[in-house]
Amino acid sequence: MKTLAIPFLACEPEQYDPAWADEGFGTEASLFDRADLLDPDSWATVRRTVRSVAGARRHPSFTFHFPVNDCDYVADPVVRDRLWEAVDMVADNELDGLVLHSNRVRTTEQWRELDLRAERDRFAEFVQELGRRVAGERFWIGLENMPLMGNDATDFDPLLVFPQDVAGLCSDNIGLTWDFCHYSYSVHIAGLLAQGLVPDSSDYVPVPDGVGHLDFTTIDDLIVHHHFSAFLGQAVRGGEQCIEGVAPWESTLPERVYADAFAAIARSARARTVTLEIREEDYRRRTKVFEVARWCRDILEREGARA
Repeated sequence: MKTLAIPFLACEPEQYDPAWADEGFGTEASLFDRADLLDPDSWATVRRTVRSVAGARRHPSFTFHFPVNDCDYVADPVVRDRLWEAVDMVADNELDGLVLHSNRVRTTEQWRELDLRAERDRFAEFVQELGRRVAGERFWIGLENMPLMGNDATDFDPLLVFPQDVAGLCSDNIGLTWDFCHYSYSVHIAGLLAQGLVPDSSDYVPVPDGVGHLDFTTIDDLIVHHHFSAFLGQAVRGGEQCIEGVAPWESTLPERVYADAFAAIARSARARTVTLEIREEDYRRRTKVFEVARWCRDILEREGARA
């Protein structure tokens, strides 16, 4: 049986509820912005919170999510130093893993000026360094896939989007955190791009032929952790935004897409934890994540009965 985990903002410890452990949930301490790393008070709060939650050690899983926004650790030595501190924090507190995006978000116009192959090689070199750093540790690093297009259609990060993009990146302690919300949106946008239906779309955006929602099952042996939720809407420059973190029955896509994907996740051999990244009106009084958890557990029970 997979462990379902509830995330909280690590710099706002009041979002965390120790009762989650009593109900069998894991947890994920998340950060999203550069300021959360570089502000000394905020970073001290993060470290203190992780230590406190880990000290209870009642959760069936506990992971840490390194921030994405303006956190290019490949190019920025200040952010890179914080990443090394985060790696040490995960080790010192005996967490299960650290989730890490490629963090190379740029505008479409900026990506047109870059050599994508060279950028992939540069990222791969850093991942090799990271792999050497964590070799022999008991935790994993989960490289997380990004959506094909940013939530407001102004930027994107093409380095880790489709299963084909992960070739050669994984090693003993380096695996994948597969975010199905991101991937379902990527497949959706890829289909629209193929039909010429995305306004201001870039002819630069690299999209493989014939991508499908369940393609992630072809790299199941590399996936160490899952993120799960759905999306609503489509990002269009100057207009509508994509909203991540909605329940499967509220998505732009049919609920069946998410049910089939979660059934595949339930059958996955390596990853044992699924973090439910669900939007709430009040993150101190959550309701939606428990609705989605019940939906997920129904599928887990059905798949378990078939095994």
